[in-house]
Amino acid sequence: MAELDGTGPDPASDPSVRLLERLAHDLRGPLSPIQTATYLLRQEGLEPGRRDELLAILDRQAVRLSEMVQEISDWVRASDGRLVARREPVEVPLLLDLAAGSVAGAPPWELAAGLQDRRVDGDTQRLVQMLATLAGFLHARGGLARLQAMIEEGGLRLELESGVPWDGDEGPMLFAGPHPAPPDQGLGMGLLVAREIARAHGGSVDPGDARAGGAQLVVRLPLAG
Repeated sequence: MAELDGTGPDPASDPSVRLLERLAHDLRGPLSPIQTATYLLRQEGLEPGRRDELLAILDRQAVRLSEMVQEISDWVRASDGRLVARREPVEVPLLLDLAAGSVAGAPPWELAAGLQDRRVDGDTQRLVQMLATLAGFLHARGGLARLQAMIEEGGLRLELESGVPWDGDEGPMLFAGPHPAPPDQGLGMGLLVAREIARAHGGSVDPGDARAGGAQLVVRLPLAG
């Protein structure tokens, strides 16, 4: 058989194998300090200050591990078409306020005329997750410089702009796969999930004009009515 005599396909060239390899590597990140802290907490004569420090490490790394598992769950749901659970009309200003509130220091959204009473039909929680992920990514890589909302061809166009430009071909390659160095220390799937949330609502997420002053992400969503 080809698989046994070494003439078959190389498993290392399979993208799914490489992804699983990366997942195993990244998940060890929070597991290692959790194991170390647990071992040290079992030692006798531990000072209260050191004990509190180790408990803080456990708490921080457990949260990080939980977020990684949630990334995997969201990606599986996206692959199965189960990412959006329910839809309801949500006012555009409210949606944007909820998203901005999840990113500390984010500037207020600039709303173009005509958007105050417009709505988007969708899963509010997922839409907020999408915008918070995109805004958080840009905020971590250079700060959020501007957030704009406008009407484009009867739909909603959202522009999120960072304070620094894209680095080389970073913009065009942003959604080519899991981010190699996610600023949130996660698995790098957050941006991919955000794009799938937009797609599940009939919209899109793309890098903006490379000629813009700062790195830009553009979200397009259909408006209700």
